[in-house]
Amino acid sequence: MHDHFLVGMNSGLWWVGFSGSVIYIALVIWLGFFFRRSEREYSFRKGFAMLLLMRELFFYGYLWYNDAFHLADSLPLHLCGISYLCSIFALYTLNASVFEFLLLLGIGGAVQSIITPEMTHGYSPYLFLDYYIAHATIILTPIYLYYVVGLRLRHRAFFRIWIVAHVLLFSVGITNYFLHSNYIYLCEPPKVDNPLVTGGFPYHLIGFEIFGTIHILLFYFIFSRLTVKPAGNTTNLPDPPSINQ
Repeated sequence: MHDHFLVGMNSGLWWVGFSGSVIYIALVIWLGFFFRRSEREYSFRKGFAMLLLMRELFFYGYLWYNDAFHLADSLPLHLCGISYLCSIFALYTLNASVFEFLLLLGIGGAVQSIITPEMTHGYSPYLFLDYYIAHATIILTPIYLYYVVGLRLRHRAFFRIWIVAHVLLFSVGITNYFLHSNYIYLCEPPKVDNPLVTGGFPYHLIGFEIFGTIHILLFYFIFSRLTVKPAGNTTNLPDPPSINQ
């Protein structure tokens, strides 16, 4: 397994990553509005999704070329790795369930990763840039789909995503057992100094459960009550929903 690299909060490197993430998120959302006005948002969104897929493929090519790919810590099985793949899928397909997963759960993990960065493959200029692009993408995707495209949360989305989260935790936990890995930090808490992560195994999982549930409920409450007019034609989402949709 690789030595993790921690970016100290308020350090010069931290501010470069944080400010760059904000600029990147703002730029992509602005471009979405721009292309919507010229009725080219669909093409822009599909093209952007393909660029994100190319970034993912290049990342794994980089790991493989540098003999840095290991099953125990290189698979996209951390919450943010899963959320990044969901971002590509959601941008390309506008899938309702994946959008809800990103909005209610993915954002929280990505925000924590940007505020308290822990680079799981060590440090290099490329890995630093890639880390912030990947995590900022997870934040911008549901915000983009909400404001630019007009997707909305469906009734009781919080309950469905809570169930999905626990199915995901169980599945990754089984994977950790067989690979002797620590995906989603289920077997050992992250090394970063984060007030939301307290205690060692298994006590840190209690914090994960409490703060994860609060985040899902809070974001559901906020975004299900916002009355902001979407930038374009609101995409109607079917109700009642199917968890497999």
